[in-house]
Amino acid sequence: MDCSTIRDAFVNDAALPAGEVQDHLASCAECRDLYQNGGELGRNLALGASTAVAFPDDLFGLLEQKLARETGPRAWLRSRPSGLRFLLLLLPLLAAVIVGGVLRHRADLDEYPLQRVLMLLSIYLVAILIALGKELSEAPRGDAFRDYWALLVFALGVPILAAFAPATELSSQAHPGGALGCFGYGALLTLPIALLIWGFDRDDRVSLRTVCLSAAALGLSANLMLELHCGNGNAQHVLLGHASLGIVWLAALSVTRLLTHLRK
Repeated sequence: MDCSTIRDAFVNDAALPAGEVQDHLASCAECRDLYQNGGELGRNLALGASTAVAFPDDLFGLLEQKLARETGPRAWLRSRPSGLRFLLLLLPLLAAVIVGGVLRHRADLDEYPLQRVLMLLSIYLVAILIALGKELSEAPRGDAFRDYWALLVFALGVPILAAFAPATELSSQAHPGGALGCFGYGALLTLPIALLIWGFDRDDRVSLRTVCLSAAALGLSANLMLELHCGNGNAQHVLLGHASLGIVWLAALSVTRLLTHLRK
Protein backbone atom coordinates (compact mmCIF):
# COMPACT_ATOMS: atom_id res chain seq x y z
CA MET A 1 0.00 0.00 0.00
CA ASP A 2 1.30 3.49 -0.85
CA CYS A 3 0.25 7.13 -0.39
CA SER A 4 -1.77 7.27 -3.61
CA THR A 5 -3.91 4.34 -2.43
CA ILE A 6 -4.62 6.13 0.85
CA ARG A 7 -5.58 9.34 -0.94
CA ASP A 8 -7.74 7.55 -3.49
CA ALA A 9 -9.61 5.90 -0.64
CA PHE A 10 -10.46 9.29 0.89
CA VAL A 11 -11.51 10.75 -2.47
CA ASN A 12 -13.70 7.72 -3.29
CA ASP A 13 -14.86 7.24 0.32
CA ALA A 14 -13.65 3.63 0.14
CA ALA A 15 -12.61 1.32 2.98
CA LEU A 16 -9.10 -0.13 3.15
CA PRO A 17 -7.75 -3.13 5.09
CA ALA A 18 -7.00 -1.79 8.56
CA GLY A 19 -3.84 -3.82 8.99
CA GLU A 20 -2.28 -2.58 5.74
CA VAL A 21 -3.25 1.00 6.57
CA GLN A 22 -1.56 0.80 9.99
CA ASP A 23 1.59 -0.67 8.44
CA HIS A 24 1.76 2.23 6.00
CA LEU A 25 1.02 4.90 8.63
CA ALA A 26 3.85 3.60 10.79
CA SER A 27 6.36 4.88 8.22
CA CYS A 28 4.48 7.81 6.61
CA ALA A 29 3.98 10.99 8.65
CA GLU A 30 2.02 12.72 5.87
CA CYS A 31 -0.63 10.01 5.72
CA ARG A 32 -0.79 9.88 9.52
CA ASP A 33 -1.83 13.53 9.43
CA LEU A 34 -4.70 12.61 7.10
CA TYR A 35 -6.02 10.10 9.65
CA GLN A 36 -5.79 12.34 12.71
CA ASN A 37 -9.05 13.15 14.51
CA GLY A 38 -10.85 10.28 12.86
CA GLY A 39 -9.64 11.15 9.37
CA GLU A 40 -11.04 14.69 9.49
CA LEU A 41 -8.19 16.25 7.52
CA GLY A 42 -8.27 13.54 4.85
CA ARG A 43 -12.01 13.93 4.34
CA ASN A 44 -11.81 17.72 4.22
CA LEU A 45 -9.02 17.64 1.64
CA ALA A 46 -10.90 15.12 -0.46
CA LEU A 47 -14.01 17.27 -0.30
CA GLY A 48 -12.05 20.37 -1.26
CA ALA A 49 -10.55 18.55 -4.23
CA SER A 50 -13.94 17.42 -5.56
CA THR A 51 -13.86 20.10 -8.23
CA ALA A 52 -10.70 18.52 -9.62
CA VAL A 53 -12.05 14.96 -9.87
CA ALA A 54 -12.66 15.43 -13.57
CA PHE A 55 -8.96 16.14 -14.00
CA PRO A 56 -7.16 13.16 -12.41
CA ASP A 57 -3.74 14.40 -13.48
CA ASP A 58 -4.16 17.46 -11.23
CA LEU A 59 -5.85 15.77 -8.29
CA PHE A 60 -2.80 14.55 -6.37
CA GLY A 61 -0.96 17.82 -6.93
CA LEU A 62 -3.89 19.69 -5.42
CA LEU A 63 -3.95 17.35 -2.45
CA GLU A 64 -0.21 17.81 -1.93
CA GLN A 65 -0.60 21.60 -1.91
CA LYS A 66 -3.46 21.49 0.58
CA LEU A 67 -1.60 19.05 2.81
CA ALA A 68 1.52 21.23 2.75
CA ARG A 69 -0.51 24.15 4.11
CA GLU A 70 -1.67 21.98 7.01
CA THR A 71 1.81 20.97 8.20
CA GLY A 72 4.92 22.78 9.38
CA PRO A 73 5.64 25.59 11.90
CA ARG A 74 3.27 28.12 10.33
CA ALA A 75 0.42 25.60 10.22
CA TRP A 76 0.96 25.00 13.94
CA LEU A 77 0.90 28.73 14.67
CA ARG A 78 -2.25 29.26 12.62
CA SER A 79 -4.02 26.38 14.35
CA ARG A 80 -3.69 27.93 17.83
CA PRO A 81 -6.85 29.44 19.38
CA SER A 82 -7.35 33.14 18.71
CA GLY A 83 -6.81 34.07 22.36
CA LEU A 84 -3.47 32.27 22.47
CA ARG A 85 -2.35 33.72 19.14
CA PHE A 86 -3.20 37.20 20.42
CA LEU A 87 -1.22 36.63 23.63
CA LEU A 88 1.79 35.16 21.79
CA LEU A 89 1.84 38.26 19.58
CA LEU A 90 1.19 40.80 22.31
CA LEU A 91 3.97 39.64 24.65
CA PRO A 92 6.84 40.09 22.11
CA LEU A 93 5.37 43.45 21.10
CA LEU A 94 5.35 44.67 24.71
CA ALA A 95 8.88 43.32 25.13
CA ALA A 96 10.00 45.29 22.06
CA VAL A 97 8.42 48.47 23.44
CA ILE A 98 10.09 47.96 26.82
CA VAL A 99 13.51 47.15 25.36
CA GLY A 100 13.38 49.71 22.58
CA GLY A 101 11.63 52.58 24.32
CA VAL A 102 11.95 52.22 28.09
CA LEU A 103 15.30 50.56 28.76
CA ARG A 104 16.92 52.67 26.02
CA HIS A 105 14.95 55.82 26.77
CA ARG A 106 15.39 59.38 25.55
CA ALA A 107 17.79 61.66 27.41
CA ASP A 108 15.08 64.15 28.34
CA LEU A 109 12.55 61.59 29.61
CA ASP A 110 12.70 63.08 33.13
CA GLU A 111 11.39 66.36 31.68
CA TYR A 112 8.72 64.63 29.59
CA PRO A 113 5.24 65.69 30.87
CA LEU A 114 3.79 62.76 32.81
CA GLN A 115 0.26 63.36 31.50
CA ARG A 116 1.47 63.24 27.92
CA VAL A 117 3.37 60.00 28.59
CA LEU A 118 0.31 58.33 30.07
CA MET A 119 -2.02 59.61 27.35
CA LEU A 120 0.40 58.52 24.63
CA LEU A 121 0.84 55.04 26.09
CA SER A 122 -2.89 54.59 26.61
CA ILE A 123 -4.06 55.80 23.19
CA TYR A 124 -1.36 54.03 21.21
CA LEU A 125 -1.67 50.75 23.09
CA VAL A 126 -5.47 50.70 22.80
CA ALA A 127 -5.26 51.31 19.04
CA ILE A 128 -2.58 48.59 18.68
CA LEU A 129 -4.71 46.12 20.66
CA ILE A 130 -7.75 46.88 18.50
CA ALA A 131 -5.77 46.40 15.29
CA LEU A 132 -4.24 43.10 16.40
CA GLY A 133 -7.54 41.89 17.84
CA LYS A 134 -9.34 42.55 14.55
CA GLU A 135 -6.54 40.89 12.59
CA LEU A 136 -6.57 37.69 14.65
CA SER A 137 -10.32 37.57 15.13
CA GLU A 138 -12.20 34.49 13.95
CA ALA A 139 -15.07 36.68 12.74
CA PRO A 140 -15.81 36.66 8.96
CA ARG A 141 -12.85 38.26 7.24
CA GLY A 142 -14.34 40.72 4.77
CA ASP A 143 -12.34 43.34 2.90
CA ALA A 144 -14.82 46.17 3.52
CA PHE A 145 -12.62 49.23 3.89
CA ARG A 146 -15.20 50.89 6.14
CA ASP A 147 -14.37 48.32 8.86
CA TYR A 148 -10.89 49.71 9.51
CA TRP A 149 -10.35 52.96 7.59
CA ALA A 150 -10.63 55.11 10.74
CA LEU A 151 -8.03 53.01 12.58
CA LEU A 152 -5.64 53.17 9.62
CA VAL A 153 -6.03 56.95 9.27
CA PHE A 154 -5.42 57.34 13.02
CA ALA A 155 -2.30 55.16 12.91
CA LEU A 156 -0.81 57.11 10.02
CA GLY A 157 -2.04 60.57 11.02
CA VAL A 158 -1.30 60.85 14.75
CA PRO A 159 2.49 60.38 14.36
CA ILE A 160 2.43 63.15 11.75
CA LEU A 161 0.65 65.47 14.19
CA ALA A 162 3.20 64.52 16.85
CA ALA A 163 5.94 65.91 14.62
CA PHE A 164 4.63 69.41 15.30
CA ALA A 165 4.28 68.96 19.08
CA PRO A 166 7.73 68.55 20.67
CA ALA A 167 7.54 66.99 24.12
CA THR A 168 10.20 69.10 25.87
CA GLU A 169 12.09 72.33 25.38
CA LEU A 170 15.24 70.37 24.56
CA SER A 171 13.47 68.31 21.89
CA SER A 172 12.04 71.45 20.25
CA GLN A 173 15.55 72.82 19.72
CA ALA A 174 16.95 69.66 18.05
CA HIS A 175 18.23 69.48 14.49
CA PRO A 176 16.73 67.17 11.81
CA GLY A 177 19.78 64.88 11.62
CA GLY A 178 19.62 61.18 12.53
CA ALA A 179 16.26 60.47 10.91
CA LEU A 180 17.61 57.46 9.01
CA GLY A 181 18.96 55.95 12.24
CA CYS A 182 15.56 56.26 13.94
CA PHE A 183 13.82 54.79 10.91
CA GLY A 184 16.15 51.78 10.93
CA TYR A 185 15.75 51.38 14.70
CA GLY A 186 11.96 51.35 14.50
CA ALA A 187 11.89 49.07 11.46
CA LEU A 188 14.29 46.57 13.03
CA LEU A 189 12.32 46.29 16.28
CA THR A 190 8.97 45.86 14.53
CA LEU A 191 10.22 43.36 11.92
CA PRO A 192 9.83 40.35 14.30
CA ILE A 193 6.27 41.51 15.04
CA ALA A 194 5.52 41.64 11.31
CA LEU A 195 6.83 38.08 10.90
CA LEU A 196 4.67 36.88 13.80
CA ILE A 197 1.58 38.51 12.29
CA TRP A 198 2.30 36.67 9.04
CA GLY A 199 2.81 33.41 10.92
CA PHE A 200 -0.47 33.70 12.83
CA ASP A 201 -2.56 34.95 9.90
CA ARG A 202 -4.95 32.25 8.66
CA ASP A 203 -5.46 33.67 5.17
CA ASP A 204 -3.68 31.75 2.42
CA ARG A 205 -3.22 35.03 0.57
CA VAL A 206 -2.52 38.42 2.13
CA SER A 207 -5.86 40.24 2.35
CA LEU A 208 -6.54 43.97 2.22
CA ARG A 209 -7.74 43.67 5.81
CA THR A 210 -4.40 42.20 6.90
CA VAL A 211 -2.44 44.89 5.04
CA CYS A 212 -4.29 47.77 6.72
CA LEU A 213 -4.57 46.34 10.23
CA SER A 214 -0.96 45.12 10.27
CA ALA A 215 0.35 48.45 8.97
CA ALA A 216 -1.65 50.26 11.67
CA ALA A 217 -0.29 48.04 14.46
CA LEU A 218 3.30 48.10 13.21
CA GLY A 219 3.35 51.85 12.54
CA LEU A 220 1.94 52.70 15.96
CA SER A 221 4.30 50.26 17.69
CA ALA A 222 7.34 51.77 15.99
CA ASN A 223 6.27 55.34 16.80
CA LEU A 224 5.53 54.44 20.41
CA MET A 225 9.03 53.02 20.81
CA LEU A 226 10.64 55.98 19.09
CA GLU A 227 8.67 58.56 21.07
CA LEU A 228 10.06 57.02 24.27
CA HIS A 229 13.53 56.39 22.79
CA CYS A 230 14.31 59.49 20.74
CA GLY A 231 14.43 63.01 22.21
CA ASN A 232 14.58 64.74 18.83
CA GLY A 233 11.38 66.74 18.36
CA ASN A 234 12.40 68.47 15.14
CA ALA A 235 9.42 68.21 12.76
CA GLN A 236 11.48 67.13 9.76
CA HIS A 237 13.26 64.47 11.82
CA VAL A 238 10.01 63.04 13.23
CA LEU A 239 8.26 63.03 9.85
CA LEU A 240 11.12 61.25 8.06
CA GLY A 241 12.39 58.99 10.85
CA HIS A 242 9.26 58.21 12.87
CA ALA A 243 5.94 58.92 11.13
CA SER A 244 7.14 57.48 7.82
CA LEU A 245 7.36 53.97 9.33
CA GLY A 246 3.61 53.39 9.23
CA ILE A 247 3.44 54.51 5.60
CA VAL A 248 6.42 52.33 4.62
CA TRP A 249 4.91 49.28 6.37
CA LEU A 250 1.65 49.92 4.51
CA ALA A 251 3.53 50.09 1.19
CA ALA A 252 5.63 46.98 1.94
CA LEU A 253 2.59 44.92 2.92
CA SER A 254 0.69 46.14 -0.14
CA VAL A 255 3.52 45.00 -2.41
CA THR A 256 3.59 41.63 -0.62
CA ARG A 257 -0.16 41.28 -1.17
CA LEU A 258 0.21 42.11 -4.86
CA LEU A 259 3.02 39.57 -5.33
CA THR A 260 1.11 36.77 -3.57
CA HIS A 261 -1.97 37.41 -5.70
CA LEU A 262 0.12 37.42 -8.89
CA ARG A 263 1.68 34.06 -7.96
CA LYS A 264 -1.79 32.56 -7.56
